[in-house]
Amino acid sequence: AMAALASATMALGAAPMAAAQAPARAVTLSSDPQEAALTCFYAAVVTGKGKTEAAAEASWFLFDLTRQQTEAAPETFVEKLEATASLPPPNLDTLAADAPQLVPLCAARYPLISSKRAITLPADPFTREMQCFALTSYLAGMAESELEDSGESPFGQRVGALADRLAAKLTEERAKAAGIADAEAMQRQFSLSLRDISPLGNPMKVLEACEAMK
Repeated sequence: AMAALASATMALGAAPMAAAQAPARAVTLSSDPQEAALTCFYAAVVTGKGKTEAAAEASWFLFDLTRQQTEAAPETFVEKLEATASLPPPNLDTLAADAPQLVPLCAARYPLISSKRAITLPADPFTREMQCFALTSYLAGMAESELEDSGESPFGQRVGALADRLAAKLTEERAKAAGIADAEAMQRQFSLSLRDISPLGNPMKVLEACEAMK
């Protein structure tokens, strides 16, 4: 996630110059799934002016792509996600100028990211808490990226506090009762949980649903 945000920062820094130099032109979204997902992620980060909340929301595009790429090996989701997040924008030279036009194209192609969709978490308490823990832990790591000027951001404090609260509830006894016998199995379950929560919808709306859990 940090590598991805670093690339987005480069694009963001180039935005005023690119916007001033680039003539108006028709913008299209690639039919290639990886190129489209990366383009949408970076476009959303750029239009969000590099704010961590915008990056958190945009991470859905990376989740969706990685979910498709790990259908045959779902336990590798986190590993593949980290590799995908380190890829540079496919269109760095034009990204800043094109981003405002790309965002609605991305919203049309990927309606699941809409913040207007209702979020329904799993009914099983352990599954629900494990998925929310995986998401908040990932977002907490994103919040620690170099995009933060100094110290811990309010968003970082928000997701970090929820991750800590959920971690305290996910006891060893509950894990064993769910069939998770050791640290390796827990890491596998973490990866599966992040993969499974990703299609529920907009990460910021999912985060709100996780915060509202009793």
